[in-house]
Amino acid sequence: MNSSSLSSGEEPRGEKPPSGKLDAAAQAEFPRQVEAWRQSLELCSQKPSRKRVHSLRVATLRLQAGLEHWLRTQEPDPPAARAVKRWSEQGKKLRRALRPVREADVYLSKLASLHAPSAVPEEGHLSLSPRCLRQIGKLEQRLTQKRQTAEKKLIAKLEDRRERLDRLSREMEAALAPPAPFRWGCSASEISGLVADLAAEFSSLDSGNLHAFRKRIKKVRYLAGISAVPLPQTGRQAALKRMQAAIGEWHDWHVLAEEARREFRGRGKAGGLAQLLETLASKSLKEALGVCQRSMAHLLKRRAKNGPSSRR
Repeated sequence: MNSSSLSSGEEPRGEKPPSGKLDAAAQAEFPRQVEAWRQSLELCSQKPSRKRVHSLRVATLRLQAGLEHWLRTQEPDPPAARAVKRWSEQGKKLRRALRPVREADVYLSKLASLHAPSAVPEEGHLSLSPRCLRQIGKLEQRLTQKRQTAEKKLIAKLEDRRERLDRLSREMEAALAPPAPFRWGCSASEISGLVADLAAEFSSLDSGNLHAFRKRIKKVRYLAGISAVPLPQTGRQAALKRMQAAIGEWHDWHVLAEEARREFRGRGKAGGLAQLLETLASKSLKEALGVCQRSMAHLLKRRAKNGPSSRR
């Protein structure tokens, strides 16, 4: 992925909606998303199912991405900054509390997918041998127990923090309410600039920086999706989603392979679950790098086609 031919300060023409419309729509859209987050928090506190944990985690990340962008566009220490930062800090703690449950859910789903006939690659002549199936069962059992323990801890933490989280979200919402100058989300040209910044920062991708790249891509994707005014960026959203999904597929197999190595250490690698997972991780790494290269090339080409208009 080479971004040397493009400046991160260039902006495409004709994509930024009128600021008045964007600001007016933001005043209605932001409270709606905060209220949706509070409802998700309430549901997850009652029963942290796989779907509810995932929904709360995504809703938290989306709000954090939007608020971080808003802070970056303000003068130092705007009046609402304290309320925004206080909620954001609690949002980070909430995500840390959700992580063990979410990870167990993801890895149990990946192990369950191995039972599908098409799950095991033909290269390397690997198969779900009786030994491999036994190890899958043992690891599933361990992860299920880990999930149950993590769920109990999560319920206790949510019970302890829910009122504080709710209160801080309302304080943040009030601080950003009219007549405070506030714009939720960002324009398509700003998203294009963030993509170009990423291309410059991650000019070369490998297994060492791919996960960090995914974290940044995820934030850009959330920013592109939360804007109150519809933006002409369907193709951009799809490209960001493809990269996030492809890297996530690799990272899940990679971490699961490490888990299997720890679980079955000293029991021989050949023909075991760890070898199978490492093969799947290697295969998905190659695919993820290809998806990222093609997707970023498409996004940068689209940016260049629109042409520079001004500096950010």
